[in-house]
Amino acid sequence: MPDPNGLPTKNREVIAVAIFMLFLSTFFTCWRVFVRFRVSSWMGPSDWLMVVGAAVSNAGMIVTIVCGFNGAGRLLEDPFWQPNAVDKMIYQNHLTFASQLLNVYGMWVVKLSICVYLLALNFSRGYRRGTVVFVTVFNFILPVIQHFGLCRPLASRWDTRIIDKQCWPQTVRISIAYTQAISNIITDLVYATAPIAYLRTVQLNRRTQWSVRTVFLMSLLCTTISALKLWDFERIQGVTEPYYESVTLFIWSMTEVAIGIVVANLPPLRKSFDGLFRHVSSTVTNKISRTKNSGMNGFDLNLSNYNSHSHRQNTMEDITGSASRLRSTADDQSDKAILSGLEEGDRKDSEGILRTTHIDVDRCSDKFMRGES
Repeated sequence: MPDPNGLPTKNREVIAVAIFMLFLSTFFTCWRVFVRFRVSSWMGPSDWLMVVGAAVSNAGMIVTIVCGFNGAGRLLEDPFWQPNAVDKMIYQNHLTFASQLLNVYGMWVVKLSICVYLLALNFSRGYRRGTVVFVTVFNFILPVIQHFGLCRPLASRWDTRIIDKQCWPQTVRISIAYTQAISNIITDLVYATAPIAYLRTVQLNRRTQWSVRTVFLMSLLCTTISALKLWDFERIQGVTEPYYESVTLFIWSMTEVAIGIVVANLPPLRKSFDGLFRHVSSTVTNKISRTKNSGMNGFDLNLSNYNSHSHRQNTMEDITGSASRLRSTADDQSDKAILSGLEEGDRKDSEGILRTTHIDVDRCSDKFMRGES
């Protein structure tokens, strides 16, 4: 999109995507915490890790929004950089470096949250330890080496005015970046397939199994985003317009973290989604039924209801010998009211809600049952 100066710019795309992903990750994390507090007053380790991971990644997205207002997505010839172009670009580089750190370490904490959540499943001890070690090495140690050990002094990573510096070869930096991206793909695949394989050893109904499978297969979406991010990282190597061309990498990085948070929150929210789906389905079904019945005459409906009620009343008169009104199922009756006629001991022995029906047999029926004429 061109700016008022007539030059193309992508800063609005960066800001819009960052705001949307910030809202998305915050919404699902808060939803998870709300559901957790409805079940228990204490949050588990997985919940705390998710809250911390979402907070770190959200801080990275806020910094990315600041990047959008300070030069991200602009060409080098854009008048925005004037005056003091060098100072503005150094500030933009510093913001970019900070957002990368927060996104990467936020993703690491989110992966740890998934690890802790899956530890509740009956996997082998080797699998449990291996997943934690794998995530720690490839999602934390390698990024730390890349971010803080690539160049000395550290400020030379964003300050182009520093000439006296020592940096590792560019191939090392690229190799670490590739390793980290590939490790994200591997962990996403493991997190998607391992629980699905575990479900084969658990006795669950078919609907629940497919519901759980669908939730965990959603992590393959993160795998796709990681692959696209890896492809885009290769594309921008050696470009002459780094602030303009790197916008897509900004977007893929934010999307990877935000979608990772959403997918990681889906397993604890599965029952909530099932309930929401049932509610929506019943609402749609009721609307369709009302639409079909809306063309019928109201008088006919009332007459039909009256005849049906009269038929039920006459039937009860024949059986009991007295006209007893049937309670409408729409009456505001609790289980305590239904159980009011039971003794206290019977309440303890019963495993559910019981309804006691008293039937009086009239004299004619009594003679018939005894074989008298």
